[in-house]
Amino acid sequence: TFDSAGGSAVTAQSIEEGQKATKPADPTKANYAFAGWYSDSGLTQAFDFNTPISTDITLYAKWNEIINSVTATVTAPVGGEHPSFTVTVPDGAHYTAVVDTWYDLNNNGAHLTNSDTFVTGNEYQARIHFTANTGYEIANGASYTINGTPNYATFDTEEQRGMNFVATDPAVTPI
Repeated sequence: TFDSAGGSAVTAQSIEEGQKATKPADPTKANYAFAGWYSDSGLTQAFDFNTPISTDITLYAKWNEIINSVTATVTAPVGGEHPSFTVTVPDGAHYTAVVDTWYDLNNNGAHLTNSDTFVTGNEYQARIHFTANTGYEIANGASYTINGTPNYATFDTEEQRGMNFVATDPAVTPI
């Protein structure tokens, strides 16, 4: 039998001893992505449909909650600083975000290394990678907002977005 854990019903199968179950069509569940069939209710043992069946079993559906909206804030680069910035996401977000690459748009989009520094007035692009926490999945076509601006520029994967910044003058500390 199949326990779809609140998803659409999946018909039970009758299988002769020693034969294999047929993988059914994936069930559906609003706001969740199907993440496979498991042989235990704790969802720790993924079921292999090449396994011969020798007794009655129940398979359990695993689901990842869909994230439809992603938000992050990146600190704008400051002249003279090196390209290593922390990205923040809202409290309670079920994803993380990091700047994995900086590009110098005034230098033909050259990739910056950790030893490079930002030049005041130059334009840079940060490539930000978003990763869903365990039990969650970022939806294809999710809306991405970086520093309050909707951003749809996709890089190597669906979870990578970019934002352009102009390097500002370093802060001046009063004497």
